[in-house]
Amino acid sequence: MKIRNSAKAIIIHDQKLLVTKLADESGFFYLLPGGGQEAGEKLQDCLVRECREETGYEIEVHDLLFVRECFKDEGIHRIEFMFKAELVNLKHKVPFNRDDAQVGVEWISLENVLNEPLFPVELRQRIAVAYKEGRQERVYIGEIE
Repeated sequence: MKIRNSAKAIIIHDQKLLVTKLADESGFFYLLPGGGQEAGEKLQDCLVRECREETGYEIEVHDLLFVRECFKDEGIHRIEFMFKAELVNLKHKVPFNRDDAQVGVEWISLENVLNEPLFPVELRQRIAVAYKEGRQERVYIGEIE
């Protein structure tokens, strides 16, 4: 089994969460921006690169908030490192290396995050608690759906 590290960004600005919008045969859904770490690349550098490619925003990476494991892809054990990040500035460039199913970038309201099609589903509650209530239960969240 191959192990694949991935860095994800939790970026909040004006009480909204930055997400990538993707579409498939069942409709649209959201993911945190970020992606796979390349050999010899630090996780923070990976996240800066991936956010620039997928969202067009320059970011600064801060604290590690969550670690998630995922076994959805056959033969791949994915480990996702989710970092708090912030925009370096509000200038937005057109993303140049979107994921295959990516159709856009959106800001979703933290007030409504529990009702948005953000995946994994359990992450919605964890983000709501961390940002609305100002607390975090634990960093390692294991395999969540």
